[in-house]
Amino acid sequence: SATRTEVINGEEIQEKALMRPGNISMLVAETGGVRVQTTSPSLGSANIRLQGLYGRYTQLLSDGLPLYGGQTASIGLLQIPPTDLANVEIIKGSASSLYGGSALGGVINLISRTPADETEGEVLVNATSKNGQDVTSYFATPLTDASSASVTAGIHHQEEQDLDDDGWIDMAGYKRASVRPRLYWSGESGANLYVTMGAMTEERNGGTAKGANVPDGNEFPQTQDTLRTDVGFIYDQPLGDVLNLNMRGSAMHQDHEHVYGAVHEDDTHESYLIESSLSGYTDETAWVVGLALQNEKFNSETFSEFNYSYQVPGLFSQVDYEASDDISMSLSARADWHSEYGTQVSPRISMLYSPENWTIRGSYGQGFFAPSPFIED
Repeated sequence: SATRTEVINGEEIQEKALMRPGNISMLVAETGGVRVQTTSPSLGSANIRLQGLYGRYTQLLSDGLPLYGGQTASIGLLQIPPTDLANVEIIKGSASSLYGGSALGGVINLISRTPADETEGEVLVNATSKNGQDVTSYFATPLTDASSASVTAGIHHQEEQDLDDDGWIDMAGYKRASVRPRLYWSGESGANLYVTMGAMTEERNGGTAKGANVPDGNEFPQTQDTLRTDVGFIYDQPLGDVLNLNMRGSAMHQDHEHVYGAVHEDDTHESYLIESSLSGYTDETAWVVGLALQNEKFNSETFSEFNYSYQVPGLFSQVDYEASDDISMSLSARADWHSEYGTQVSPRISMLYSPENWTIRGSYGQGFFAPSPFIED
């Protein structure tokens, strides 16, 4: 492929899952050009920076679906277990030409395991010297000749830790539970359907330790309670020998309850995607053209001045062309009609030159990002 896609394989995922089964931060942090940046030491939250760009410009996908929202909250990275992953694909640099405005800095796609022909399962139990515990599980089984299913579940706990006894919590405490079932179906005509649902709840505590005060004599708690639910699907239908119809969609709803000092704030995040595309190929080219509608909403009961609702219909296309045995290129472009900021055009061109034992790549991309109140600070 002319577009460089780095892959973290299953063996490396298994190694990192044994070391840190609670989240994917260690998994992606050891890839070149990828940095996991702590955004709130008190709560332990972090996000992913690609090639030095802000973490809010990174699009995090699950099997190609934005199940964690168009702009994944900083704490969201620490709520995704690696238990059920087959591999991870990373595209660095502007990918807005195919994925929209949320992919200005790049894309990280978490690809789940596909169930085997026989029933399988695993349970991982982990304990740390800082009083943390994780129990994660993965089970998969064929249902019929044409369908199979899997389910991933986890329970995670961390006790608050004041490591230097200064009255301030250095390691945030949390209690988290999550579950994600998946269903796979294949038809005789070559059609494929994938459906997933997910639910996660967490209580996370930081701030001052019990009985400790800040200089004004008051306690300063920092807590965040989260409840997230999501659903997504992907449907593929071959149309003859060289054409393929793809439809996909997802919906995510997330409730947050924040406390920082004397301030109490409740808010909700919502994200929706519906997309349809047609693709085909010849001996030297592969192409895709499609339509998409993305929706992002934020609603705060306490600070309504930050509320926003964006609707973004878009048209996208890509052509991959193999000019010779040594040269290939990829041309893609997308036009989005943003409800708040008007028309946005995002082109990208990538080229690959591979003479003998060398691999030389170059790309140019342009994208956009709709501003929101969520920044690293």
